[in-house]
Amino acid sequence: MNLSQLYYFRKLAELEHYGKASEELFITQPSLSNSIGNLEKDLGVPLFERVGRNVRLTSYGAEFNEHVCIALSEIDKAVDLMKLYSSGLSGQIRIGAVISIQRNFLPLLLSSFRKEFGDNIDFDIHQGTTYDCLKGLVDGKLDIAFCGMVLDERDIVYEPMITQNLVVGVSENHELAKRKSVTLEELKDYSLMSYRKESFASTLLEGIFRRADLNPKQAFNDEISAASLVVSETDMVAIMLETLDDIQTRGFVSVAIEDAPKPFHTIYMAYKEKAFRSCVTDQLIEFADKFAQFPSGKVGSLEDYYKREKIPCAGFDSK
Repeated sequence: MNLSQLYYFRKLAELEHYGKASEELFITQPSLSNSIGNLEKDLGVPLFERVGRNVRLTSYGAEFNEHVCIALSEIDKAVDLMKLYSSGLSGQIRIGAVISIQRNFLPLLLSSFRKEFGDNIDFDIHQGTTYDCLKGLVDGKLDIAFCGMVLDERDIVYEPMITQNLVVGVSENHELAKRKSVTLEELKDYSLMSYRKESFASTLLEGIFRRADLNPKQAFNDEISAASLVVSETDMVAIMLETLDDIQTRGFVSVAIEDAPKPFHTIYMAYKEKAFRSCVTDQLIEFADKFAQFPSGKVGSLEDYYKREKIPCAGFDSK
């Protein structure tokens, strides 16, 4: 048995036709047939059975194929890795991301990755909700996603990256703008708005709103829109995730919610566990896991992230 036989076997298992497989392998059909025959003799079991002009895997062949595909995938990655050492990393990574990390965390992660592995990497970034990102992973349209966690998604691995707290956003002219914090009970006295139903954050907030007997108007999908709304509608109070600390939004003030869970929301790096991934994608997954620096699943906060990366941010000393 040799490595070429295993590659020939994998291709024939995929195409189920000697003629088509031999064309893609750039060998003659008799050579392919002879190679598969010798492999079956070495193993002592039939791997294929004929069905008209085609072939299909036997039960032995199907089981053998599972292991062969895994083994050859690892070999291919090892070859790519050695090429990386000699010529630098290259390839495309399809990334899904929620909007709240595209101003700070994601650009810094990807720029740091480029500094480590070179500029021959193409980041194909798709903005969407958590639901959009996870659907892209499941459908095979994305390699990695940075989003929230949906527990019923199968075969998805989640690695914690950063966390976000819950705050209220108000105009600088609102009476709450002078407060350091506010309780959920106190919010009953104000005109409230929060995320629309299609937003993943809306799902996270349903339980809190129900327990606190709050019924905010559905008014926005992201925090920048929320800031714009409260600045223009000065009597409104937005219940939202704290994601704007890294930018100055004129006329906008965020106030902590005392009795909201802290941290409130986690952004994860998500990817399919059993999907084929390129060497460059695996390198980004490994790099992002170290970049986040949350060993054993420990989730860090945005404040930790800002301090570590020396990003100027209102509300704490980033030195």
